[in-house]
Amino acid sequence: MVGVGVVGIGFMGNMHFNIYQANQKARVVAIADLNEKRLKGDWSDIAGNIGDAATAKVDLSGIATYKDASDLIASDDVELVDICLPTYLHKKYVVKALEAGKNVLCEKPISLSLDDAQEMVEASEKAEGKFMVAHCVRFWPEYALVKEMVAEGRYGRVLSATFRRLSAAPTWSGENWLMDAQKSGSALYDLHCHDVDYINYLLGRPQAVSAAGVSHITSGIDHVVANYFFEDDKQVTAEGGWLFPPGFPFAMSFTIVCEEATLDYHSGREKTLSVYLPDGSVSHPEVPAGDGYINEIDYFLECIEEDRKPEVITAKKALEALEIIVAEEESVRRKEPVGL
Repeated sequence: MVGVGVVGIGFMGNMHFNIYQANQKARVVAIADLNEKRLKGDWSDIAGNIGDAATAKVDLSGIATYKDASDLIASDDVELVDICLPTYLHKKYVVKALEAGKNVLCEKPISLSLDDAQEMVEASEKAEGKFMVAHCVRFWPEYALVKEMVAEGRYGRVLSATFRRLSAAPTWSGENWLMDAQKSGSALYDLHCHDVDYINYLLGRPQAVSAAGVSHITSGIDHVVANYFFEDDKQVTAEGGWLFPPGFPFAMSFTIVCEEATLDYHSGREKTLSVYLPDGSVSHPEVPAGDGYINEIDYFLECIEEDRKPEVITAKKALEALEIIVAEEESVRRKEPVGL
């Protein structure tokens, strides 16, 4: 059973904490947070855009609590450090934990800076422990199933693909850090990165990107639409943003047109994934249980148990996703396509 230390008890830290506690491969042995209430088990003010609300009172019996994440990293009981901190803090604690010999799971995106991300990749290559960035969409059941369909060419090659990820403004984050573009990178980095990474996973690295975006509630890009250019001229677009009012429901979706079928997914439907065939019929494939958060953590725990490096998402692939995001940001600024 892997001893886990969770650093940062906010929306995602709470999510990960509960998943570890329900997984027989792991046990949370420590948490770290600057908020004294969280260290006392009062998580009543934690909120997010997906999943259930946090438990008001959490039993932390037998779990060490730290205000300083460095002390958690130094604990001999902690084998896996799960970093759920604001993005601008990722490098500091990822590198520290890897240098301490720990296995490290880090929330996405890997960083806001390509230089920082490269340093994290290099640290992971030298480290004894495993390192994985939590790009959960690669593990989301419908997205993982469609990856299998496309990889095996079940419906021929992809001709066109459109991805969307839309949310109300995330004013629920601790100290409102998500609304500070210097800490989160705004929607371009924090929300849209999911689809950027999945496109790179599903279709490979694009040759260039052209993006248009708008800043309205942060100093970063709050809503973006990007076109991706590939050697075989497939048409690929992704839209992401959080400019919507509080009552707007979070939704993620895609439509992928293949030579012999169209694959359509929407998180808000009862039957989330549909396959439309040329004869006019529609099927709804059976989707595996769980969600991306549960599946990514279980996968990483398996990698630790079996002493193998993660392959579904590597540090270099997380860096590639960031490279594409940075190119999109440059395209918005220059108002022209940017090569990769």
